[in-house]
Amino acid sequence: MASKQPRTLDVLAFGEALIDLISEQMASSLADAARFDRFVGGEVTNVALNVARLGGRAALVACVGDDGFGRYIRQQLHLAGVGTDYVHATPRSPTTLSINARQTMTPDFIIYRGADAHILPAKEHLEAIKASRVVHTSAFALSREPARTTILQSLELARQNNCLISLDPNYHPRIWPDASDFQSVLTEAYQWVNVTKPSLDDCARLFGPDLPPIACTERFLNWGAEIVALTMGAQGVLLTTADGDSFHIKPSHTTVADVTGAGDAFWAGLLMALLDGYPPHEAACFGQMVAETKVGTVGPVSQMPDRTTLYRRLQTVKHESISPAFEA
Repeated sequence: MASKQPRTLDVLAFGEALIDLISEQMASSLADAARFDRFVGGEVTNVALNVARLGGRAALVACVGDDGFGRYIRQQLHLAGVGTDYVHATPRSPTTLSINARQTMTPDFIIYRGADAHILPAKEHLEAIKASRVVHTSAFALSREPARTTILQSLELARQNNCLISLDPNYHPRIWPDASDFQSVLTEAYQWVNVTKPSLDDCARLFGPDLPPIACTERFLNWGAEIVALTMGAQGVLLTTADGDSFHIKPSHTTVADVTGAGDAFWAGLLMALLDGYPPHEAACFGQMVAETKVGTVGPVSQMPDRTTLYRRLQTVKHESISPAFEA
């Protein structure tokens, strides 16, 4: 039965919390990267951080190592206003580490997996779900046990409690090498999912490189998603819904400094706009505006523009930016 308790959280994010080491200089590959800056990372962690920076109420369910990196992650989450009551430390594995070459396109990276997969079921998760408007997770988070089972069970509970459920299909064979496994796990997860945001790179890895964008969005609709926002870089966003709506959202001309985390910024804008009552195509346009704020900055954006100010800008640009979708 659905929860009647107050929804005190906008977004409860389940999944990976890690350290991103991003090269100081642009580099075509890690072979050319010499020095690195440290940032808190992980798709779901970045979504929670960006929601908080947009003035939303966010909390994270995650596992870090019982080490200095794990303590740094918790400290930075706390400073940003993200709830850390459900971020636990384990002595069994070190904090997960991602090393990235800074790029204006898809970056070269190496992942050293660790504590992120050790999310275990807890009674407190149910209370957090009941208090949340959105429950968000990722393919990365679903790639290993025991986090996978914990999160799938949590998605089912979220549906029972009338949460909006979102999933980032950020599949990559370096993270999830078992090709026979990922499709079945993702399709199981999508029975609970309302909103998803693949990128063209995600779709190429999931479905092969030759599937047209509109066909990619139809795959996710067939899996069960109700809103699909396909981010296409310089080509903008293709937004489709289970109701048959289809829109193309043009990008603005933005100087690109670092694309790492742009998709996570998009997610935060998309979810907050949906929660604030905007229709899906306008929410996707708002997400793109937030992502464009991110790509002009190296590393995470420490402070987002005021959400109300961005909404005023949305009303100005939406008529030029949003159009019925082209056959892509």
